[in-house]
Amino acid sequence: MKKTILTLCMALAAMLTLNAAVTTYSGTTIVTAYGSTQSSMEGGVSVTTGDNGLDEIKFVVAPFSINNLLFESVPRATADGITVYSAEREVVIGFEAPTRAILLARIVDGMMTANVNLPEKNITIYFDNVGDHFQLPNSDMEAWTNENGEPDRWHGFKTAGGSFASTSAGLVKLEQSNDVRSGATGHSAVMTANSAFGVVANGTMTNGRLMAGSIFATDTKNHAEMDKANGTEDFYMPLYAKPDKFNVWLKYTQGTTNANNKANVSVKTFDGTYYQEPTDKTYTNLSGSIVGGSIAACDWTHFSFDFDYDSYAANGASSEAIFVTFSTNGNPGEGSKNDALYVDDMELVYLGNMTDLRYQGVTINGWNPAVTTYNIETTGMPNLDDFTATIEGASAVVTKSMDQNADGSYRIAICVVSGDLQNATCYLINATVAPAVKVGDVNNDGNVNISDVSILIDYLLSGDASAINMQGADVDGDNALSISDVSRLIDMLLAGN
Repeated sequence: MKKTILTLCMALAAMLTLNAAVTTYSGTTIVTAYGSTQSSMEGGVSVTTGDNGLDEIKFVVAPFSINNLLFESVPRATADGITVYSAEREVVIGFEAPTRAILLARIVDGMMTANVNLPEKNITIYFDNVGDHFQLPNSDMEAWTNENGEPDRWHGFKTAGGSFASTSAGLVKLEQSNDVRSGATGHSAVMTANSAFGVVANGTMTNGRLMAGSIFATDTKNHAEMDKANGTEDFYMPLYAKPDKFNVWLKYTQGTTNANNKANVSVKTFDGTYYQEPTDKTYTNLSGSIVGGSIAACDWTHFSFDFDYDSYAANGASSEAIFVTFSTNGNPGEGSKNDALYVDDMELVYLGNMTDLRYQGVTINGWNPAVTTYNIETTGMPNLDDFTATIEGASAVVTKSMDQNADGSYRIAICVVSGDLQNATCYLINATVAPAVKVGDVNNDGNVNISDVSILIDYLLSGDASAINMQGADVDGDNALSISDVSRLIDMLLAGN
């Protein structure tokens, strides 16, 4: 492995505007060089906000040798609360010649992820202070540090409320298991059904709170619930963006084989006000739900459930919280004693894909989601409103920004970013402004005179367009060249135009 000591430096920051504000984000920085991770350490990124929409992004990674890597005058683009920076600048590494550095940073609610790519040096820098903020806590079922013997942030009947909570706690088990899927290590959670007086008590695990309020299994006083107003942080799980999929590994075994009995997975997004399952009424505070969730008997299997938000759109509810419940049977009181559902490695998936990109209503020539750089020609300064994108992702956003290059062309960045900031792609469009066409300038020399008349007549006689400016020659503007254009051109010269 080739090792190198990196010294990245740029010119000192330009004078800050009087109203500039500096925000510093602390997190973890990973440096990868020559295909191998060189270092992972605590680092920081500071953003100096200018009042002209151009900000400064500075990476500080101490005590490593990457310090004060500065991107100046980076256009700021914001949509739906997510701010995105995309820029290409020159940096210097040691005593070598300047090299390209490509920045893609995104920020939401005080959280930031940022990538710097040095393609000519095969070096990448990744900064992240998001962690598992957009994931379910203890999703891998490895933390069991609380006194009740349940997985941290997940609950069974030992932490239940209701008149029959103590009875249920001694009857239905939620335990740590060493039974894990192939290739995995550590633990899973297993809930096991039991029976009393011929009635099955389903094994259940939720990130809300269980309530055991009745001796009758089908009574909705026996339920899982979540409510921001009444619950503690331990029984309430906030949601910061809409996920597109819920992935989980499950294993389901039955005490008594019955193909009609199935375990159940329920995941709901809602506004944080009171909600329970099984429901006791119609709730209008839901914003989304996974599709499916009935699990037949199986060995360890990876399940991926899509979220459905469209069916709940009429509720007008926000997505402030996420409520997850697992049960050994989808119907209270059904199933059999010793039915067991194992759960491990949950994941919320946030999409951020662009499927189409258009300029002035027409798909960009050569569009391919895997290709990120395009060239277009415009008749004037590009208008960002003329670029429209079709994206995938319930919480994904599109941002647009534009830089003007030294040669007068424009670098346009159309970026799609997933709600959790982890999936982001920028499509770069190099826009060249076409020179204005001068009507009557047939030979394209910048002047309109009798030689243009001669060349236009020659073209009409010979059909040879090699020496003719077709747009300039279309004097009458009918998109066709004819004797009418000759006549109009002569009129222009006689009129002194």
